[in-house]
Amino acid sequence: MIYDIGTIAIVIFAALAWGANEPWAMALISISAIALFSVKLISGLWRGNLGSFRFNIFLPLFLLLLFAGLQAVNLVSEPPSGEISLPYTIERHSTLLYLILAAGYVCIMLLTVSGFRSRKRLKLLLYAVLVLGIFEGIYGLVQYLGGYPYIWGYRVPGGIAQGTLINRNHYALLLNLCICCGVGVLYYRSASILKGRDLSLRRVLSTPGSAQLAWLLLWPVLMGVALVFSMSRMGIMALLCCMTSMVLMGKTSTGKRRVTFFGIALIGLVLTLVVYAGIDAVLARYEAITETGYIEKDRLPIWRDAWEMIDGHLILGRGLGTFQWSFPAYERLEPDVPAKYAHNDYLQALAEVGVVGLALLVWTFLVAWRIAVRNLRQSDDPLARGIGLALIGALTATALQEITDFSLYIPATALLLAVLMGMNVRAGTHD
Repeated sequence: MIYDIGTIAIVIFAALAWGANEPWAMALISISAIALFSVKLISGLWRGNLGSFRFNIFLPLFLLLLFAGLQAVNLVSEPPSGEISLPYTIERHSTLLYLILAAGYVCIMLLTVSGFRSRKRLKLLLYAVLVLGIFEGIYGLVQYLGGYPYIWGYRVPGGIAQGTLINRNHYALLLNLCICCGVGVLYYRSASILKGRDLSLRRVLSTPGSAQLAWLLLWPVLMGVALVFSMSRMGIMALLCCMTSMVLMGKTSTGKRRVTFFGIALIGLVLTLVVYAGIDAVLARYEAITETGYIEKDRLPIWRDAWEMIDGHLILGRGLGTFQWSFPAYERLEPDVPAKYAHNDYLQALAEVGVVGLALLVWTFLVAWRIAVRNLRQSDDPLARGIGLALIGALTATALQEITDFSLYIPATALLLAVLMGMNVRAGTHD
């Protein structure tokens, strides 16, 4: 049980500690995750009971860690001119830092997959993610509607909801992941309360305990409203797309009507409350895109310069975590204040770990998607189906939002996604 509680504590701490994007927080969560897994591994070896680690599922991630490790040991002052060479890095300190972080994420996944051995503990993890999202949603609404421009007493620019994360886009992805978990809980609870019968208004009203569903729907709606008031344009689009993907994939499962109902109800209630509270500021953010020259002042110049930097080093990249050290020589938009991130995780992955590393990450996503679809369509357990549904939405939101963001370089969001992926694997194999 201590390993399960430790896993939950690390994920919650990462979110509450400003997203854990400071070096001390990165070090703390990485060391904690690696140490916790190491103790569990040694304990399992001593007792002769390693548990269900399912190493084959983690193959692409292990290969990525190996690749980044090879980069870290091969420091070069100038990148090789040709593509054929050993993996290398131009800045060993940054590569080692992000390698340790990545190892921490993998350890959290392994802890999730090998732990939470009962349905009760698995539900505890699912509800812990939901509670984290509720807290972040309420905190963000207090900031926006209550005019409270602070994170833990530290003043930040006001006028948006951002919870305990400094960046609105990272906050939006965190909420998207939690909202997907909320829909998964709704799916699970509705199947349990209605005992597998189809969802209908008459049946809901006549079934004891069905009022729980209204309360459970309230929390994802609250998070959705907070997400909209974060003013994250791609975050809002990701919310709509992940709900759409969950509804479409839900139609292939046993409870296709309830998924459609909950998806439409959630989006409808979010829009209603947002319009009631005032949506002008949100619409103004979208309207700004149509202004002449806006695109040239936003991410497009960074992407263009980043691609120029990638050209010639496409296969192996320049080293994990080294974007901020390579990019200043190529940036033309604001060369005196160079960007630390590409604001596109696909481009940044190409810049740092090349086609090889990006392919391994895509492989990981595809494996996770396949397991989620299998849980949703084939599992007899409504809890496993709900978790599979949640991960389908989470992967959709992440894949879309990272086109214009770098949230997976922020430990809070990366850890939460790792836990959801591990939870999905565990849901299909729990005792």
